[in-house]
Amino acid sequence: MKRFLAVIMLIIFNLSLKSQDKVNRIVAIGPGALRIVAYLDAIDKVVGVENIEIKYPKSRPYSVSYYYKIKNLPIISEGGPDKLPDFERIIKLKPDLIFIGSSDEAVINTITEKTGIKVFSVDYGGIGGFDLNKFRKVILNTSKILGKEKRGDYLLKKIDYYLSDIKKRVKDLKFDKKVYIGGIGFKGAHGIESTLSSYQPFDFLGIKNSISSDLPHIFTTKEKILSINPDYIFIDKGGLSLISEDIIKNMDYYKMLKAFKEGKVYVTLPYNHYTTNVEIVFVNTYFVGKVLFKEKFKDVDLMKKCGEIFKDFVGKDVCSNFMDDNNFYKRVEILSGKPEFRDI
Repeated sequence: MKRFLAVIMLIIFNLSLKSQDKVNRIVAIGPGALRIVAYLDAIDKVVGVENIEIKYPKSRPYSVSYYYKIKNLPIISEGGPDKLPDFERIIKLKPDLIFIGSSDEAVINTITEKTGIKVFSVDYGGIGGFDLNKFRKVILNTSKILGKEKRGDYLLKKIDYYLSDIKKRVKDLKFDKKVYIGGIGFKGAHGIESTLSSYQPFDFLGIKNSISSDLPHIFTTKEKILSINPDYIFIDKGGLSLISEDIIKNMDYYKMLKAFKEGKVYVTLPYNHYTTNVEIVFVNTYFVGKVLFKEKFKDVDLMKKCGEIFKDFVGKDVCSNFMDDNNFYKRVEILSGKPEFRDI
């Protein structure tokens, strides 16, 4: 039913275009928009980008993979959540369509009114969040608009494959330990208190974050984390530098946490960076699986799996060179009074 409604929405959108129109020139605005275009291998259609895409290519696999194509494109704005672009710059580029991600209706309406160019939302979960069903619909709809149906179909099939593989590995497993993910990015980098109610790698493995609320993103407290005292703590790479600094300043606190005392603290790749890195959702799932369910994931070579998934999403294996250092998919120790990273 959801797939049917998505198709109907796409038909309505297409009917609003002139029959002779072809979408060959596009710009992508806001968190996640250019990522969707990159996933569909349609970067060649992009005629202008936000400066944030060029200034901060790290932590987003698509930016690294396609940097050579986007670095010399005209700048349409600085970029950022709910930030308005330079309307005159967009108009001069004469795009056929504007893709926008994770922006509210008022921003979308303003851009449409000021530019006179149709705007199509590619939001797949809001700022800092990820909704797999929304993502599927966005890929389905956007691939049709861009004439990339074959590519979209391939990507959706690969997602189904990875989900099926993960679910087979954890089928009928029982897990009664407490887990927590901290350092999640949300409109910037944050410390250990930044977390998600629904962290998809946990959800895909059939486990839950020990801290949750009715809101998708949460700023909890150190006191709350200590009161729960998780058996396992995962640190998002996006917040690792802040957490590392905090560990040095507040070592006594971290030594009270069970996961730190027992050496069960691990670093993942950044879940969010200009909203969710979808390929990393799946790679992080395999990593968490290897940590929590060793026997079920013992055949997985994590770096090979990372390269495979990255190639499926962004066309290249950029797993080992899109971060500034290799302190990810590692175990964290604080025995020396500062964070040290060990292979798992």
